[in-house]
Amino acid sequence: MNKAIRVRFAPSPTGFLHVGGVRTALFNYLFAKASGGKFILRLEDTDRERFVEEGVDQIISSLDWLGLHPDEGVWYEELAGEHGPYVQSKRLNHYRQYANDMIKSGHAYYSRTSPEQLEALKNEAMLAKQPFVYKHSMEPASDNDTDTEGLPIRLKVPAGITKWTDEVRGSFDTKNELIDDFIIIKADGYPTYNFANVIDDYLMKISHVIRGDEFISSTAKHALLYDMLGFSRPAWVHLPPILGPDGTKKLSKRDGDVNVLDYKAKGYLPEALLNFLSQLGWNDGTTQEIFSPEELIAKFSVDRIQKSPAVFDAQRLDWMNGEYLRNKLSEDEFIEHVKPYLPETWLEDQNYFKTVLRLDRDRIKRLDEAKYIMEIFFDSPAVDKQLLYKKDDTSTVTAWINKTITTLEGNEFTHDSIEATLRDLTAELGVGASQYFYVLRVALTGRTEAPGLFDIFATLGHDESLKRLKATL
Repeated sequence: MNKAIRVRFAPSPTGFLHVGGVRTALFNYLFAKASGGKFILRLEDTDRERFVEEGVDQIISSLDWLGLHPDEGVWYEELAGEHGPYVQSKRLNHYRQYANDMIKSGHAYYSRTSPEQLEALKNEAMLAKQPFVYKHSMEPASDNDTDTEGLPIRLKVPAGITKWTDEVRGSFDTKNELIDDFIIIKADGYPTYNFANVIDDYLMKISHVIRGDEFISSTAKHALLYDMLGFSRPAWVHLPPILGPDGTKKLSKRDGDVNVLDYKAKGYLPEALLNFLSQLGWNDGTTQEIFSPEELIAKFSVDRIQKSPAVFDAQRLDWMNGEYLRNKLSEDEFIEHVKPYLPETWLEDQNYFKTVLRLDRDRIKRLDEAKYIMEIFFDSPAVDKQLLYKKDDTSTVTAWINKTITTLEGNEFTHDSIEATLRDLTAELGVGASQYFYVLRVALTGRTEAPGLFDIFATLGHDESLKRLKATL
């Protein structure tokens, strides 16, 4: 009988949740939902020196915004489950119990090597140009085996080879002589990551451990622990690294590996961010790029996870977010989403605002861009004279604008009437349309990029358009 699918996302609240962590949470979530399994959120907070209290709230808020809600584990209020508590600092009794059992069975020992002695051993290995691997034989002699207060506990690694399999990358072999007798319980009584995650995954009946590839180097230790404790191993799935835009180094803060809630603040939709992250290291074998959450769940499988690194392309994320803003939101939904990014006065005249929005919506890729893109219809621009006179000399441009003002005085100011008038005026002035329309666009908006010129005139209306043209003279 197949083991029930249970996966976990187990971040350490030593900082804020970044996009790499979200990608891991997402793949666990999709696998659980695709398999009819359970998605568990566990907090691994045993590194007390680096623990950040507000990191816990940020992790929960981030996953909540993204819609990655756990079935069990840590949440605003702990979700019911048979295997809690789901915060490691509340589970110290479990780790101590298993560590004591391993000491009794001879699989672990209290280590009396002082930090100074350890440093000396490392220096000896370095001088001998040999890798440093700590073993029980290096322990100092002691006449007192009962005084163990404040001593760390190390695993006594046996001789042999540890073999394990990754569901994506295949088989791995590690010689145990290369695995040091690593610490499982620190001097402060807290477990190390290597020990705690194995105990928790076993007790919480985790069937698949899906995590970043930085844990590959530690997995032989985890496999060894499973075997020495008599636990059945989970299936291991290591995700490919996410590289920065140049494809040569791991994603950094500068490239976009920032607090996930920064993406919310910039106006990315959670669906778009998840869609983008789902394709960093996974594809469904087709050219499809936009997936609904339901489609992602239906299509997701571990065997489509890639081995090769994924490149974080911020421009592609912007494009994808733009697709969601344009095609997944109704006009009223879009207005509700964009409202927090705009001055309240802009929305007082809903008809005018919607007219402007229809011109600019296709140009908005992030909601925080909306104010800049739309403001030319709400605030008179400051026109850069060098930009205005780029296409011709001052007197010629001035003559064009004066002629335009005179000609448009009696115009009815519809799109079609303005187009007909300005095209006739182009022929009358004997100037190329691109030159002439460029000048009018800059005079009206202060920019070279804007919606269609005739739409700008018609939207601004007679009085505002002529006022702006006159202001440039």
